[in-house]
Amino acid sequence: MIASVPEVVQPIPEASPTSHMISRFAPAIVNTKVPKRFQTPSMKLYNGTMDPKEHITQYRERMEIIPIPGHLKEASLCKGFGSTLTGPALKWMMNVPPYSITSFAHLVNIFNNQFSCTRTFEKIISDLYRVVQDPKEKLRDFVNRFGREALSTPNIYMDTVVEAFKMGLRKDSPFYEDLVMTP
Repeated sequence: MIASVPEVVQPIPEASPTSHMISRFAPAIVNTKVPKRFQTPSMKLYNGTMDPKEHITQYRERMEIIPIPGHLKEASLCKGFGSTLTGPALKWMMNVPPYSITSFAHLVNIFNNQFSCTRTFEKIISDLYRVVQDPKEKLRDFVNRFGREALSTPNIYMDTVVEAFKMGLRKDSPFYEDLVMTP
């Protein structure tokens, strides 16, 4: 009766007695039994707001330390992945069409496609030259900020880091003058 009243929140529909038989995974994955003592790794749950690639990497690394026979690994990776999701990410996983996930690689691809807008991009060397000391910023704060940026820039040479650091310093600071006079 409630369902017939307009503008009223609809009740949650009853679950079908056979709903547990429908899976997002292809039969080859569904029919593979995971080891009895299998537990998904404890890690921060992914809610759709962080980098999906980082979540996948962390999940894979944590799954590597769990002793799973090779022939059960694919199914274990697939079946355990949902328990690392929460919020919108879990809702997305629950709405993946039945029997559509054929492998862990396929799951990773559709996961990355779904959450690609939250991806973080790798820093490039030119980003380091954009780190500039603010007029009122203390030297220690600038050094810390610059250091974080330098650490997040892969494959960078120390000469480049030093040059970018000098270019980012305030030109009127005693430290800059000292660096110029005694490199």
